[in-house]
Amino acid sequence: MRFRAVAEKPPRIGTESDMKIKVAWLAPYPAQDLEPELKIRRRPPAYHPCSWIVNLSTALASRPDIELHLVTESTLVSRNQTVQRGGITFHVVRQGVPFINRGYPSWCPVDVITGFRSNATRLTRAIRAVRPDIVHAHGTEAAFALAGLASGYPCLVSIQGIINEYFKTNPDFRFRVVRHLERRQVRQAKYFTCRTNFDTGFVRATNPSARIFHIHEAMNPVFFRGEWKVHEDAQLLFVGGLQERKGLGVLLCALAKVKEAVPAVRLSVIGGGGGEYVQSLKNLITELGLGSNVSFLGQKTAAEIADWHRRSQIFVLPSDNENSPNTLAEAMVSGMPVIGTNAGGIPSMVADGETGLLVEARNPQQLADRIIYLLQNPEKRRKLADNARAIARARHLPETVAEETMKAYWEILRLEKQRSAATA
Repeated sequence: MRFRAVAEKPPRIGTESDMKIKVAWLAPYPAQDLEPELKIRRRPPAYHPCSWIVNLSTALASRPDIELHLVTESTLVSRNQTVQRGGITFHVVRQGVPFINRGYPSWCPVDVITGFRSNATRLTRAIRAVRPDIVHAHGTEAAFALAGLASGYPCLVSIQGIINEYFKTNPDFRFRVVRHLERRQVRQAKYFTCRTNFDTGFVRATNPSARIFHIHEAMNPVFFRGEWKVHEDAQLLFVGGLQERKGLGVLLCALAKVKEAVPAVRLSVIGGGGGEYVQSLKNLITELGLGSNVSFLGQKTAAEIADWHRRSQIFVLPSDNENSPNTLAEAMVSGMPVIGTNAGGIPSMVADGETGLLVEARNPQQLADRIIYLLQNPEKRRKLADNARAIARARHLPETVAEETMKAYWEILRLEKQRSAATA
């Protein structure tokens, strides 16, 4: 499937002397956070906070040189709505199963089967109503980049997860279909933001002529407050979705080995999820005799997670496959010692032995050895934490990320102006 890239009106190509550009984001956004201005039909008990989107859009909206419109889609609304909040104009497009305000079920994912054609068409229509100078599409996992590329306006695509890589460890139906759409989008787009060697390598291999801007994610200001300190409590922390690729089962196997050396070790797990996988984790906890060592805390707010950072001594994320996990960045911004895997984009975030420790994925013995080493070496924990905090706070400060993003917008508009002049 390919959309025709024809705008209803040629985009205005501005210059920095204009002082303000109109940008249309295509991005996920928690619709519940837009109440009461936004009228929604139902309120699910849990939802993704989309923190990286909220943090950067908030920082950009505070600047005088941008008029920010955020186009998103939601199954919680019964009609399309436009609302103003915090200096941002939100355009919420209704999606999902008609009449019942629900997404398509996993056993009949019509949106995936049709290549998100209907979603992209509605989103493209909303973009053209905005008439922006530039479109910024976040993610290649669904319809956002498809719509941005179809709009006819200059389009910057931010790589989030990489479906083609996820498919290698999670070969489910959705990833099997979407990976082909993802490659098509990456081949078609001209401009990208990447954050790690992992996503940069994927874009370069798929589209060698792409212009790539290296821009990190903006972390919530709450993680820049407070101060992590070394203490003797053997408290570990995991934050992430309860999915098999996040490696929580490997962490539990490692924890059983850690317990032999540090009987008082405890692991707190923050994250949403359920079903058969979570039940299998609970069965594993019982089998390994870890009932008194592991606590599932469910989903928490950013402020609550920041508090758990200060309570804990080591943050552990033993994922099979990641690009640039926000939970790892948040822990580093808080100034925690972290352990991650030498997988995906994590080595671009963690310098082994300097800003954290790296282990091989699916290696519980090595993970256990690293955890024991840090628990028994408080001075090493302190050094890793200090280094991580200094690097991560410079890298993920929202105002810094907003400035780099604006530079990318102006550079794209300059390149498009040159291209337009060359073809005139």
